[in-house]
Amino acid sequence: MNADISAQAVGEVLTSSITSVTAECWSPENNEKPAARPRFGSFLKIDSTDTNLQIFAVVFNVLTGPPDTVHKPWALGLTRSQLRVEQPQIFSLLRTEIHAQIVGYRENVSGKDIRHYLPPHSPDVHDFIYPASEKEVTELTTNFEFLRLLLDVSAVPTDELLAATIREAQKVHDNQYAYLLSAGQALSQLLHNDYDRLVSLLKKIRPGA
Repeated sequence: MNADISAQAVGEVLTSSITSVTAECWSPENNEKPAARPRFGSFLKIDSTDTNLQIFAVVFNVLTGPPDTVHKPWALGLTRSQLRVEQPQIFSLLRTEIHAQIVGYRENVSGKDIRHYLPPHSPDVHDFIYPASEKEVTELTTNFEFLRLLLDVSAVPTDELLAATIREAQKVHDNQYAYLLSAGQALSQLLHNDYDRLVSLLKKIRPGA
């Protein structure tokens, strides 16, 4: 594996559609600890070279488990540090999958504005998947259209995903308090017919939450 790529990418696309991707995290070469896992609600990007698209997605689930039905983990009563010393091979029997909802894309990768809707092509299998930069997250989340696409995610509680994504997004904005106020206004438009749900979401994104 190219050292530069492995240092930057978090994994590789296994399956994809216009709306979402599943990627496998790369495990450390020494297999002494699990693969690095992105945060729930964080932003990723896929540089899809064959379609000349840069695709952005939000992590909505991370699953870690055995690669098949034969190699199942079992309870050993050891701490993680003890496992690394006594049973380091255990970590090589686990794989970590990222599930992410596509929320926008950029054509020609080289600098056009991000489009806040689904791309014309899905990412390719074996494309690399990277953490989005702060600059990219800022550009993507200044417009709150990405929230509409997250409303369709059904694999996890949608409100938890919306709140986590807003909390992740506000970290890259200079005035975080003002950003949370704007996010609250955007949510009030999306959920104007469901007051109780809106109030619950606002509590999850309030400053200090």
